[in-house]
Amino acid sequence: MKKLYTLLLIVATLPMQAQVLIDDFENTTNTWDNISCASAIVDNPYKNGLNRSCSCLQLVRTPGCDNWSGAIYRLPQSLTGYKYVHALMYRNNAHQPNVKVTDNGTNLDIAPLTTIVANQWQDVVFDISGKVSIDFIFFMADRDNLSEDAVVYIDDIVLSNDATERTTPNRQCGTTGAYELVWNADFASDQLPANWNIEVNGDGGGNNELQYYCAKAVTLGTDPAEGKHCLILTATKESYGGRDCTSGRVNTLGHTYFKYGKIEARIWFPNTANGLWPAFWMMGNDFPQSGWPACGETDIVELGNSGGFNGTQDRYFNGASHWGPNWQTHCQDYNSVTYDYSVEDGFHIFTCIWTPQRVSMYVDRDAHPTANPYYEISIPASSDDYAPGKYFHKPEFIIFNLAVGGNFPGIYSVSQVTALANGPRSMYVDWVRVYQRGDQGESFYSDVPSEAIEGASTGVEHAEADVAPQKILRDGQLLIQRGNALYDLQGRLIP
Repeated sequence: MKKLYTLLLIVATLPMQAQVLIDDFENTTNTWDNISCASAIVDNPYKNGLNRSCSCLQLVRTPGCDNWSGAIYRLPQSLTGYKYVHALMYRNNAHQPNVKVTDNGTNLDIAPLTTIVANQWQDVVFDISGKVSIDFIFFMADRDNLSEDAVVYIDDIVLSNDATERTTPNRQCGTTGAYELVWNADFASDQLPANWNIEVNGDGGGNNELQYYCAKAVTLGTDPAEGKHCLILTATKESYGGRDCTSGRVNTLGHTYFKYGKIEARIWFPNTANGLWPAFWMMGNDFPQSGWPACGETDIVELGNSGGFNGTQDRYFNGASHWGPNWQTHCQDYNSVTYDYSVEDGFHIFTCIWTPQRVSMYVDRDAHPTANPYYEISIPASSDDYAPGKYFHKPEFIIFNLAVGGNFPGIYSVSQVTALANGPRSMYVDWVRVYQRGDQGESFYSDVPSEAIEGASTGVEHAEADVAPQKILRDGQLLIQRGNALYDLQGRLIP
């Protein structure tokens, strides 16, 4: 509240065409009180048109609520000299919202100047010219009698001396700041950088997967179409380690981990139909200490689910989150989409935007910068053992893997894996990058330098560094040593 109070004092000295932002419902702590009806700050359900922000104010007035139902914000000081209230609004019908303000202690109801348009964001303008002072702003969903619910979403409330409706879209959710590159892996070398762990096991990943993860399935080389030098994970139908197929999985556990940022990877997924399960994901770097799912798991993209076995598997994928105090009380949230184009036909960029407020997933934002996320979850900080906000405010590490079969595709025999019927299949990772923008609580640590991109800044202070881990070989098995403790490459403590 103090920050807004200071802003209001400064605005009073500016020219008459200046405007003051009352609330954008993103990072402010303003309190809007319910008056009779329901109101709340919620995720923006319509991130399109004029309003692509993350959060907004929701008003819901049912037919049984008073016609003056709404939400009120009491200003920290009275304002004078402004002629108009602007608010981005989205209404589910043609009901007409009003605003109430005070004029030297007298309450006044004001109808909008703007023509009502349903089912789209628009800048709604209210004329408050001639009013002596404003002590509060009170939005009402509708003043008429109702036969159905009146639902109104409100955002970017501004006081101004200009009645011109705003027509320029506001910032896109998760991109309010200028991101700077802090870490890059472009796999340009013929050797895997030292901050990548190659997992070696046939444990089934806790999902009844069929593959044996082995080092020979992880290579570096060029993709067959563009000639990009890539990390390559290859699934092969063969007997190995008591399993009927092999594949690759790598992670940055203990070497490169971070809290908040924009995480992107350019990936060419194999044809997954049927039986392959490739993924780009993250887990909390406290996995060796906390275990799963208490470490938190962020699945940026997964392909191969049985939901796409109807012929849409090349464009059927999902994002997901997993958390909870232990595996018996595992909580999860996910969204599966059937996209309007294939993501198995070449390289595509998958993006995770992780802020203190939410986690959002996108595909091909380079080509579709205004597209809505295919998955999003709010993560308000919480001490509740079953709330996501307890688990997604700590550093995470990156994982790429190409699983075969298991619970996700619902295939438990390699003979049913038609994707490998004509030979091995590979997943190509051109690059993976982490960007940050200075969000409060942001941190980044890597014990291996980033591979440089010309002109990119890497000036983010390292924080939350742990005891530097070391890789050792014991009885032919690659392990991670941190202090006096040993872990396998899945982060499990070795007795």
